[in-house]
Amino acid sequence: MDPKATASDSPFIQGRNARLYGKPVSECPYAEGTQERAAWMQAYEEAADTDANG
Repeated sequence: MDPKATASDSPFIQGRNARLYGKPVSECPYAEGTQERAAWMQAYEEAADTDANG
């Protein structure tokens, strides 16, 4: 973990923000099979649940 990294640098936050800003899931910058991609996708999907539930 990069000690200078901020929360917004995390794949989870990036995925959530992508969904909130209307970006397609294909915008995920992480490679298939990586933990980063899994976190990004999870956050993207959870943001969709939040949108649906208001």
